[in-house]
Amino acid sequence: METNALWREARQRLRASLGQKDFETWLDPVRLRLDDNRAVLQVPNRFFASWIRERYWQSVSQALSQSAGTDLELGLEISQMEEAEREKAPVVPLRAVAQFNEPPLLNPIYTFDSFVVGKCNELAFAACKAVADQPGRQYNPLFIFGGPGLGKTHLITAVGNEILKRQPGAVIHYGSAEGLSNELIQAIRFDGLARFQEKYRQVDCLLLDDIHFLAGRERTQEEFFHTFNALYQAGKQIVVTSDKMPKEIPGLEKRLRTRFEWGLLVDLQPPDEETKVAILQKKAAERGLDLAHRVAHFLARQPEGNVRVLEGYLTRVIAISSFQQVEVTLELVQRVVGPLVSERQVSIDDVLSAVAQQYGVKVADLKGSRKTRDVSLPRQVAMYLARRLTRASFPEIGRSFGGKDHSTVVKGVKRIQELLRENPELAEQVRVAERALTERRFMVGPRPSESGV
Repeated sequence: METNALWREARQRLRASLGQKDFETWLDPVRLRLDDNRAVLQVPNRFFASWIRERYWQSVSQALSQSAGTDLELGLEISQMEEAEREKAPVVPLRAVAQFNEPPLLNPIYTFDSFVVGKCNELAFAACKAVADQPGRQYNPLFIFGGPGLGKTHLITAVGNEILKRQPGAVIHYGSAEGLSNELIQAIRFDGLARFQEKYRQVDCLLLDDIHFLAGRERTQEEFFHTFNALYQAGKQIVVTSDKMPKEIPGLEKRLRTRFEWGLLVDLQPPDEETKVAILQKKAAERGLDLAHRVAHFLARQPEGNVRVLEGYLTRVIAISSFQQVEVTLELVQRVVGPLVSERQVSIDDVLSAVAQQYGVKVADLKGSRKTRDVSLPRQVAMYLARRLTRASFPEIGRSFGGKDHSTVVKGVKRIQELLRENPELAEQVRVAERALTERRFMVGPRPSESGV
């Protein structure tokens, strides 16, 4: 078989077996040369050679032998042309190597002064303030976790802005874990790994959003592990955010998880009604609107824990008010927001189904009278979420839970509210259930265990 045809067929096999991302990163740049029964992979640099030999050697050998119909001896060599070109070329700064992925500047709008503090986020806020006051000296690393739209990006950016305000010459990098991964790929492909390492290991403060993106990305995790160690040992501050606790991130290496747990873990919980009202009125004021108290309360009472969604409602209301040249009244808000809310409305049955699935119990158990902890705790969580995400009253919730008295519901809701402040693990469980409900990521209808299938 002709060389190009052989490599083309082998590449198709490798793309299917390894996945598109791994293939494009490590094998797409590779070329093939045949010497009798020896297949020689021509790779861009020595790092590629060692990585392919360590991770993909057997897969490549098998794909080539299957495509050729006979066993082929496999070899590796650094592309002489690329090596020669690199020797001729001037040293290119990392900025040019991965210019499309330069981290964004810190958003000046995100400051501590513009952040609305409530019971749901006061610990995270205080921790970020302490870190900005004395970077690298306490709470290092700082790990902020919580669902979308709760203020993680605002807080981590506020840390950077405050440090720069106090120390204008500080070297701060803010970006996302996805950006870090993409930048590393480009650095490896274009032989810029040393410059990549120098860039990230010389900062005074590293701020990384969405660290859960590193899950399953072994090479990026390895590089970040060494960068973390270098910064930590030098007393430099590290702050990261995630949508879940370190131990809940699938595919995160244990050595990274334990390092995140060295420092302080703080969570952001969905805001209560009073905090929502304060956030909405502050956002409205930033746009020159004095939002009436009853209008803000109407918006805050919507079954939505994601503040970004509430801000979206507010933006839509302000836009329509401006287009139609009318005041922002409660009637206008009800007319504009009503159809949007009805599409996202959560019912008590939805809550029962989602909680039952998460805790591995039956809906009938949640409605029943069993008081063992494996049922009573999920039942109270379901009552809490039903009260939080629906417009049902305590008596209505009690009736939906098998005819329980409203005082039982009140007691259950208060119990969970207390536990959320004391038990981060339970807070994460409740957050997962709430996210599943608001994003409709749960099974609707009878569960298999209940239908008898």
